[in-house]
Amino acid sequence: MEYSNQSNILKGIESIFEIEFKTNNEAEIVLKSIKPEINGSPSDRTSVNMNVHGNILKITVDAIDTPSFRASLNSYLRWIKLSYEVINLKKINK
Repeated sequence: MEYSNQSNILKGIESIFEIEFKTNNEAEIVLKSIKPEINGSPSDRTSVNMNVHGNILKITVDAIDTPSFRASLNSYLRWIKLSYEVINLKKINK
Protein backbone atom coordinates (compact mmCIF):
# COMPACT_ATOMS: atom_id res chain seq x y z
CA MET A 1 0.00 0.00 0.00
CA GLU A 2 1.10 3.52 -0.67
CA TYR A 3 0.20 6.46 1.50
CA SER A 4 0.56 10.14 0.77
CA ASN A 5 3.00 11.88 3.09
CA GLN A 6 0.81 14.99 3.24
CA SER A 7 -2.68 13.72 3.97
CA ASN A 8 -2.21 9.99 4.64
CA ILE A 9 -4.82 9.15 1.97
CA LEU A 10 -4.73 5.65 0.52
CA LYS A 11 -3.28 5.78 -3.02
CA GLY A 12 -3.62 2.16 -4.06
CA ILE A 13 -4.33 -1.33 -2.84
CA GLU A 14 -2.58 -4.61 -3.55
CA SER A 15 -3.72 -7.80 -1.87
CA ILE A 16 -2.98 -11.46 -2.32
CA PHE A 17 -5.51 -14.12 -1.39
CA GLU A 18 -5.03 -17.86 -1.36
CA ILE A 19 -7.89 -20.34 -1.48
CA GLU A 20 -7.16 -23.98 -0.73
CA PHE A 21 -9.13 -26.62 -2.60
CA LYS A 22 -9.32 -30.35 -1.89
CA THR A 23 -7.39 -31.19 -5.06
CA ASN A 24 -5.27 -29.57 -7.73
CA ASN A 25 -7.94 -30.56 -10.27
CA GLU A 26 -10.61 -28.50 -8.46
CA ALA A 27 -8.33 -25.47 -8.32
CA GLU A 28 -7.53 -25.81 -12.04
CA ILE A 29 -11.22 -26.14 -12.98
CA VAL A 30 -12.10 -23.01 -11.02
CA LEU A 31 -9.24 -21.07 -12.62
CA LYS A 32 -10.27 -22.18 -16.12
CA SER A 33 -13.89 -21.24 -15.49
CA ILE A 34 -12.93 -17.73 -14.36
CA LYS A 35 -10.18 -17.12 -16.93
CA PRO A 36 -12.52 -15.35 -19.44
CA GLU A 37 -13.40 -12.84 -16.72
CA ILE A 38 -9.72 -12.17 -16.01
CA ASN A 39 -8.85 -11.71 -19.69
CA GLY A 40 -11.93 -9.61 -20.47
CA SER A 41 -11.96 -7.30 -17.47
CA PRO A 42 -13.19 -3.90 -18.65
CA SER A 43 -11.89 -1.95 -15.67
CA ASP A 44 -8.72 0.07 -15.95
CA ARG A 45 -8.91 0.79 -12.22
CA THR A 46 -8.24 -2.80 -11.17
CA SER A 47 -6.04 -5.64 -12.36
CA VAL A 48 -6.40 -9.22 -11.25
CA ASN A 49 -4.01 -12.12 -11.68
CA MET A 50 -4.71 -15.73 -10.73
CA ASN A 51 -2.63 -18.86 -10.79
CA VAL A 52 -2.63 -22.32 -9.28
CA HIS A 53 0.14 -23.89 -7.20
CA GLY A 54 -0.83 -27.42 -6.23
CA ASN A 55 -4.30 -27.18 -4.74
CA ILE A 56 -3.98 -23.45 -3.94
CA LEU A 57 -5.64 -20.79 -6.09
CA LYS A 58 -3.68 -17.56 -5.64
CA ILE A 59 -5.46 -14.30 -6.45
CA THR A 60 -3.61 -10.98 -6.70
CA VAL A 61 -5.75 -7.85 -6.84
CA ASP A 62 -4.29 -4.41 -7.60
CA ALA A 63 -6.64 -1.43 -7.47
CA ILE A 64 -6.27 2.31 -7.51
CA ASP A 65 -9.04 2.86 -4.96
CA THR A 66 -11.10 1.07 -2.34
CA PRO A 67 -14.43 0.93 -4.24
CA SER A 68 -12.86 -0.68 -7.31
CA PHE A 69 -10.90 -3.10 -5.09
CA ARG A 70 -14.03 -4.15 -3.21
CA ALA A 71 -16.10 -4.50 -6.39
CA SER A 72 -13.49 -6.65 -8.13
CA LEU A 73 -12.85 -8.82 -5.12
CA ASN A 74 -16.57 -9.40 -4.54
CA SER A 75 -17.07 -10.35 -8.19
CA TYR A 76 -14.18 -12.81 -8.27
CA LEU A 77 -15.15 -14.40 -4.97
CA ARG A 78 -18.74 -14.88 -6.22
CA TRP A 79 -17.46 -16.50 -9.44
CA ILE A 80 -15.11 -18.75 -7.47
CA LYS A 81 -17.90 -19.78 -5.11
CA LEU A 82 -20.25 -20.49 -8.01
CA SER A 83 -17.62 -22.56 -9.83
CA TYR A 84 -16.92 -24.56 -6.70
CA GLU A 85 -20.63 -25.18 -6.13
CA VAL A 86 -21.01 -26.44 -9.71
CA ILE A 87 -18.07 -28.83 -9.22
CA ASN A 88 -19.70 -30.22 -6.09
CA LEU A 89 -23.12 -30.43 -7.75
CA LYS A 90 -21.57 -32.55 -10.49
CA LYS A 91 -20.11 -34.88 -7.85
CA ILE A 92 -23.50 -35.27 -6.12
CA ASN A 93 -25.21 -36.23 -9.37
CA LYS A 94 -22.73 -38.99 -10.23
